[in-house]
Amino acid sequence: MSQYDLSSLYEFVLHTPEQGLRKMLVDGKPITDVHLNLLLKIVRGCQADEFANCFEQQQFPKVKMGPAEQKIKEKFWQDIEQGCNSRGLLNPAVATKVAA
Repeated sequence: MSQYDLSSLYEFVLHTPEQGLRKMLVDGKPITDVHLNLLLKIVRGCQADEFANCFEQQQFPKVKMGPAEQKIKEKFWQDIEQGCNSRGLLNPAVATKVAA
């Protein structure tokens, strides 16, 4: 189980207008335009559970990446985690109780 509520991050990115995301997230430290473009491709191309799995495993769904995206691929998820965390977009996961 993830330490973050990734479905809320997924929904936020999916439903927030791109211009708003740019103003909020892109500052070059660590999230750049290239990071945001790749994040949008990933969110638009998969479901919330697949996004969460990719985030946790630091892997990518099947998306076509350009040369600039290939360059940031190795640290992409770490940068996204750091950038979203610093802006309060990553909430702790809520523990679910298991019935005994």
